[in-house]
Amino acid sequence: MRAAAGLVAALALVLAACGSPRETAPPRPTATPTLAGGTPAGSRVVTDMAGRQVPLPERVDRVVVTAPAAADYARALGLDVIGQPSDIAPVEGARAVGTTLNPDFAAIAALAPDLVIGDAAIQGARIADFDRFTLPVYLVNASDYLAILDAVERLGAATGREEAAARLRADIEARVVAAALAARERRAAAGDLRVLVLTGGGRDVFAGGPATYIGNLLSILGAQNALTNPPDGGPLPGFGVIDPGAAARLMPDVVLVLPAGDAALAAQLRADPAWANTPAVRNGRVVTVDRVLFLRAPGPRVAEAIETLLALLWAER
Repeated sequence: MRAAAGLVAALALVLAACGSPRETAPPRPTATPTLAGGTPAGSRVVTDMAGRQVPLPERVDRVVVTAPAAADYARALGLDVIGQPSDIAPVEGARAVGTTLNPDFAAIAALAPDLVIGDAAIQGARIADFDRFTLPVYLVNASDYLAILDAVERLGAATGREEAAARLRADIEARVVAAALAARERRAAAGDLRVLVLTGGGRDVFAGGPATYIGNLLSILGAQNALTNPPDGGPLPGFGVIDPGAAARLMPDVVLVLPAGDAALAAQLRADPAWANTPAVRNGRVVTVDRVLFLRAPGPRVAEAIETLLALLWAER
């Protein structure tokens, strides 16, 4: 118990919340509706994770979500998701309401939800649109483990799901601490690992540093990020442009590939002579991971993500 308590304290010190700049989005396909929505005027006001004042009805049940993480939070808290982006896995009973970067505000308004839940971490370019929308919009904003725990509690309180939020947080914390303890034991037996996170393909390859979501998860498990200071120029916060040959010289033990485009980056590395002598290629440890789980949806599935990384990096002994 003392070891577990010590690890929890260490996680609280090490895992500082990582801010992320707003992502640029293409123009929205529909104008933000300014006509009166179907939800009555809010009887209470809460502050969301983007610092916005959000008027809410006394009871929140039916929600529309506009991003993958928002969908995970809503369902984990037991809310009825009646609308969601078309670029996440379809779920029966949820209508498509545009995409994550291009919400269809008219379609959202037509559903008359009690609340719309968005994600400021990946929809920052839409905040002005959300501000103009007549229906209440609560924005979560969590790009690391500690911020996710905070988001669970705050959204649970905003939607009247405090008990569900407490149970969810306790489950996440227990699973993450268990995974971190298991990783410490496996590192002691098998040694530390240098892990490189890559995405892109062809000449456009990007490496992820410790400030990324997946980098934060690696730090929880005690894995060493092979790129401590990523160069500038990446398409996503915490990712930087890197030459594939320069990446090979980092000599990673494991390469985690976040698929993009034609998802050919893993095969590209295995076929590149510059990578032939790297531990990752020699030992068959260039692994393609779930882009939604480790990039697009930092949220209540964080424990699943941590457990998946634990199994990928250190096989159970």
